[in-house]
Amino acid sequence: MKYLISLPIFIAAIFLASCGNTGSEKAPTTEPEKTVSQKGDYFVDFTVDGKPVHVGEDNILTSYNNFSGKIEFKIFAGNEGGPQLVLTIPNDMSKPSSTPSGSAEAGYSISQGSVSLQDYPEKGLTFNSYDFTANPPLTPVPDAIVVTASELLGEEGRIITGTINVTTIPGNNPANDPTVKPYTITGKFRVKHLFKGEKF
Repeated sequence: MKYLISLPIFIAAIFLASCGNTGSEKAPTTEPEKTVSQKGDYFVDFTVDGKPVHVGEDNILTSYNNFSGKIEFKIFAGNEGGPQLVLTIPNDMSKPSSTPSGSAEAGYSISQGSVSLQDYPEKGLTFNSYDFTANPPLTPVPDAIVVTASELLGEEGRIITGTINVTTIPGNNPANDPTVKPYTITGKFRVKHLFKGEKF
């Protein structure tokens, strides 16, 4: 008799368990959306007189130095065999800022320009955005590099986002060369800087 009473209960328990499993199998599963930083979406995108250049994360380096309160943050971006772009920012990198094309102050980190276009349009040529020795003196142009955001990346570093808008000067390149002329550079960047020593 006990067997006859227990069997229906046992069958009912199996039925309920199977219903529960079916429900869990039908439940939708979605992967958490990846953030930009998780995707490794770091880049320097710029144009030179309208010609686009894309530099991915693997070809970007950054450096940070603080010389007795004088800050120098640099971004080096360039693909092998292509143009190289060097950005110099002398501001507090923990917050948004604006850097002019250069400074007339001798010895200042941007006295030779905050933006340097190298190996363009051919290897060995360099065009800077300023030269403090120029005669007549040049007037620095504001907003050459604008940092629009500086986000902490945990305890390991920061993500720096910004824009570029500047025109270079011919500088000391060979004369009577049609490639030696001002170049207009516009673009944007999102780079990862890992702390090595001093944090900001």
